[in-house]
Amino acid sequence: MKGLIRFILLLAIMLWFGAAPAQQNQGRTAVHIEHANYMEGAARFGKNVQALFGNVSFRHHQTLMHCDSAFFYRESNRVHAYGSIHVIQNDTIHLYGDTLYYYGDQDKAMVRNNVRLVNKNVVLTTNFLDYDRKTDVAYYFNGGEIVSDNNRLVSNWGYYYPRSEEAHFRRDVVVTNPDYKMYSDTLLYYTIPEIVKIVGPTTIISERNEIYSEAGYYDTKNDIAQLERNSSIVGEEQSLKGDTIYYDRKSGFGEVFSNMFLLDSANHVIITGNYGYYNELTKRALATKRAVLMQVHQNDTLFLHADTLRADPIEDTEYQLVRAYHNVKFYRPDMQGRCDSMVYDLRDSINTFYKDPILWANLNQMSAGTIKLHTRNNALYKAELIDNAFVVAPEDTGSYNQIKGRHMTGYISNNELRRIDVEGNGQTIYYPKDNDEIIGINRAESSNLSILLENQKVSGIILRTQPSGNMNPPYLLDAEARKLQGFRWLEEYRPKTKEDIFIRTKDPEPIQQVSYSDFHFDRSLP
Repeated sequence: MKGLIRFILLLAIMLWFGAAPAQQNQGRTAVHIEHANYMEGAARFGKNVQALFGNVSFRHHQTLMHCDSAFFYRESNRVHAYGSIHVIQNDTIHLYGDTLYYYGDQDKAMVRNNVRLVNKNVVLTTNFLDYDRKTDVAYYFNGGEIVSDNNRLVSNWGYYYPRSEEAHFRRDVVVTNPDYKMYSDTLLYYTIPEIVKIVGPTTIISERNEIYSEAGYYDTKNDIAQLERNSSIVGEEQSLKGDTIYYDRKSGFGEVFSNMFLLDSANHVIITGNYGYYNELTKRALATKRAVLMQVHQNDTLFLHADTLRADPIEDTEYQLVRAYHNVKFYRPDMQGRCDSMVYDLRDSINTFYKDPILWANLNQMSAGTIKLHTRNNALYKAELIDNAFVVAPEDTGSYNQIKGRHMTGYISNNELRRIDVEGNGQTIYYPKDNDEIIGINRAESSNLSILLENQKVSGIILRTQPSGNMNPPYLLDAEARKLQGFRWLEEYRPKTKEDIFIRTKDPEPIQQVSYSDFHFDRSLP
């Protein structure tokens, strides 16, 4: 009987205190006491203050609050709750902690110590959390973390929007994923698609590479990134940079838009362009739109431009083929050239130039059907001119030393051409000098011959097989007689600076395809 009377008195007090404030404060939605094992309203607690103990429950709007004990400030419509805090919002958001300060008029909950907010598969933990129901944002300001599926996000400051399931992180942000770690000052995270929005300097470190960007997105579920400002992907031997990079971690594919920069440190090669891609797994790369290949040779760098540049792995080796397609031009201080296409084989460090290639090495112009440049220890040491080989070097105004043959091999030392060996139908026109004065025009031919050079000048000719020739005073030969068949002087097409490789000029007339049986001199000449 005493228990029944006590329950009736408690119910009457709850109804009295629960109804009166709503009548006194029109427009206010009052916090309602749902349950308490024991309730006391004493003067020592303050006017209109109630103390509740044991299985305490409050309700406000669609929010239900549970705790061990609480003080209910009816006049200000607020609750101070303690022990086993559990706040349920719309049956989907669960908020736990040790202490709760709830302000009904402001729709604001402040939870302290051992705080945990659970929304579906998202769990936020911290020791200081404020939850503003009006703006639907929960925020911490003294360190916290959010766990969403495989992602754990830690920061000093954090804002979580349960309705849109979006989180903002600031100061010392760290995202931990089984495959990588992400470090940033500011990040946005969309929990449903599991997408990170990069809004400040951010670094992503994995076993495979290190990614840096200052703006963009990272899809953590599909491992896809779109990096939009000052972006780079740095691997063990290759690094990729660009204004905008699309990167698929699973396939290793990175696509670059504007200002592509690919560095292959193992092979001393740099490829640039305004569009390109690189696959860090297959090692395939492409660049176009002002594409340039830069290759380091000792202290010099070769700058090569083409419409398209490609690098592809050579099967069953660790090496690559670098290919340049169409309108190839290149510049190095000691050598320049142009052709239609080029292949650089890193197995033997041979550059092969195709389709009417022309090379200039200091004062020497070289042309052939195909030209191969051989390097050793990053230094050029040999040049092969294959099919219709022709070397021209100016001797004086309007006078040119010339060498022609089926196949030539030029030997280079310290970036200077030292000797040229001619194999098959060799022909020369050479201007010997005495005290720097031309004393004649030497015309000679031999199946095989060698030209010796010193200080970029012809110092001697060795005729090896069936030699023949003659020496004539310069005034006896007209201009045409001073030229071998197929002679071309193409200095106007020569790139003079590395910027010249981008200049598009009309192609020179191709070399004449002459039968080697016609390569003999006209014996009627004096």
